[in-house]
Amino acid sequence: MRKIVVPLMISLALLAGGCKSGGSSSAASSAGPQASAVATQATGTTPATSANGCPTGNTTSFAKTKFVLHTGLAFGAFHRYLYKPFRAGTFTAGSKLHRVLVFGKAGAAALFIKREVRLAIEDVKANPMLCNTLVAPLSTLSDGISGVVTKLKGGDTTAIADAEKGVTAIESAASSGGATIVEDAKASIG
Repeated sequence: MRKIVVPLMISLALLAGGCKSGGSSSAASSAGPQASAVATQATGTTPATSANGCPTGNTTSFAKTKFVLHTGLAFGAFHRYLYKPFRAGTFTAGSKLHRVLVFGKAGAAALFIKREVRLAIEDVKANPMLCNTLVAPLSTLSDGISGVVTKLKGGDTTAIADAEKGVTAIESAASSGGATIVEDAKASIG
């Protein structure tokens, strides 16, 4: 038992020591809006923003990297669980049980995609280069994903085609902004 506890305690101590931040602003940006307000009061400075509400400098560490990660997962799941089955006709053909399973996967994927896009929007808002071009398209995509499964159940497939156009536009804009999105083709929803 002692052979397990000692290395575990050492690992936890090293992990806790490595998690300390160097300044109050970086801790505040990762902790959320309340911590950011506390840090702003403590330092007496406010993060600089441009006229459109985007920051003039990075407000979160690795914002572009996290954006690429979240959109890669979201877009990979979109293509795997929504777009490819749509193209193959699995939403309209097959037995009732098969359709229930396909729609179940599509619903779970839509929730996963919506969450990842929401996280990507937060990362975009922390990077001035991406913020100016990607906040609106990502928000539109997030809203569109919400209604995809509902529209599919009614036989309306235009929502998937519209979402695919949005994904393509976001990938193009991100690439021109220096954040090439690599879709995770094996993205799993659970």
